[in-house]
Amino acid sequence: MKINLGCGEQYADGWTNVDHAGSPYRVDATVDLTGELPWSVGALEYVYAGHVLEHLFLSDALDLLERLRELMTPGGRIMCVGPDIARATAMEAAGTLETWVDEAGRSLGSTLDLLIYGGQRWPGDEHRWACDADTLVAMLKETGWVDVAEVPISEVAPLWPVADRGPQWQCAVGAVAP
Repeated sequence: MKINLGCGEQYADGWTNVDHAGSPYRVDATVDLTGELPWSVGALEYVYAGHVLEHLFLSDALDLLERLRELMTPGGRIMCVGPDIARATAMEAAGTLETWVDEAGRSLGSTLDLLIYGGQRWPGDEHRWACDADTLVAMLKETGWVDVAEVPISEVAPLWPVADRGPQWQCAVGAVAP
């Protein structure tokens, strides 16, 4: 089974698209990622966690990564993508961090603030910790994943339902279940 955790507006065909009960987007399953997970041991082959872990408290994100590892088939893979706050901060200082605008072309405010704090458009859309590649690597290693490695966002394999491989303020970290 392939699951797309926190799918938001990035519904992926061929994946089980999961989000919380308050999500305004199309989902296949609503799951409280801090509660009991509905999958059986060995059921998961691929887990995509795109821009979702930073919406949980750090302790809950660590717990989720450990519980997901326990549900994976041996050799199953996870790909975690999130905002890299360290990279975004450096880009802002260099003047290369793009400005986010809405559909009408209006600025949505500081891009760095949006990356740090989240969109805050509805409950659950806030960021609870400052994500970066080093932290994701450490979290995956701490929770028992192996072959943990950062991947440049533009080089993430097409298999993974990444919404946009362009913004260089993103980080991607992959790992394998032992």
